[in-house]
Amino acid sequence: MYMPLTASEDGVVQFVKQPGVGLEPGDILGILTLDDPARVKHAKPFEGLLPSVGTPSVIGKRPHQRFKYLTGILNDILDGFDNQAVMHSTLKELIDTLHNPELPYSEMNVVMSSLSGRIPAKLEESIRNTIEAAKAKGDNTEFPAIRLKKILDNFVQENVRPTEEAIFRGQISPISEIVERYIHGLKEHEIGVLGGLLKKYADTEALFSGSIEARVLALREQNKNDLDKVVSLALSHSRAQSKSKLVMALLDHVKAGGSTVSNTESFMYQVLQSLAALENRSSAAVALKAREVMISCQMPSYEERRAQMEAILKSSITSSFYGEGSGARFVTF
Repeated sequence: MYMPLTASEDGVVQFVKQPGVGLEPGDILGILTLDDPARVKHAKPFEGLLPSVGTPSVIGKRPHQRFKYLTGILNDILDGFDNQAVMHSTLKELIDTLHNPELPYSEMNVVMSSLSGRIPAKLEESIRNTIEAAKAKGDNTEFPAIRLKKILDNFVQENVRPTEEAIFRGQISPISEIVERYIHGLKEHEIGVLGGLLKKYADTEALFSGSIEARVLALREQNKNDLDKVVSLALSHSRAQSKSKLVMALLDHVKAGGSTVSNTESFMYQVLQSLAALENRSSAAVALKAREVMISCQMPSYEERRAQMEAILKSSITSSFYGEGSGARFVTF
């Protein structure tokens, strides 16, 4: 087979392959030496600046979109990835987002849009009317989670057969999850989110007490069918010093928030206990800080101490009158 090869410039051809040999895709047949070497165009290193292309995906500005994006960044830090440059600004924005009264409404609107037409019209109308009535009262109105829970429970009780209850509960589970997360208000939801981040750190670092080589071998033995999990845990532990900066900032916020953790069954109390029990050298500062926060949060809040003092002062005051019709009053402390 004859195959012509054409060149755009004049020159001398030096064949590399001999006539009659077999050819493979990508083989070099020959080298063309140009009569005028200046005609060759050489590749030059790019010395300019690449344009700003933004994030790989479009991130919205609504509260639920920012919440998902910000928690993703903090979880990446706890997974061992380096996002220290944006850690403090991300944590600050996340706390502001958690304080935003629009956050639960924003999440519920997304869920209702996705479930519209897939749940009974009567139930959908009741939920939307309740949400609209709450928002009509003002921007700072508390999310009506308790009212929504009653609507869901009453609808299931009155309109769903017992044999179909489990299936129906599964259909409305996205609504129920939002209701359960906000049923105690934004403050408890904030504690749950921050506590979840702290728990993730504690659960990972608790696996690496003692010799790291022995712990990695033990994790490999426990997760023979999922070695990617072992790699992820090892990567996370390798960045323990960087993660501790985020955890310390979270503990400072919990302490400054004035939350009380007197209930030993509460989620935050158990998380702080887990952090205080860490024995790694890399987690020593975190464990000490967790004990400090536990002591501080177990003290009564200012409002509680004020109410207690007021009750003590009222109970210590006694009034008595001597003589019938006498106007003299004696007060003792």
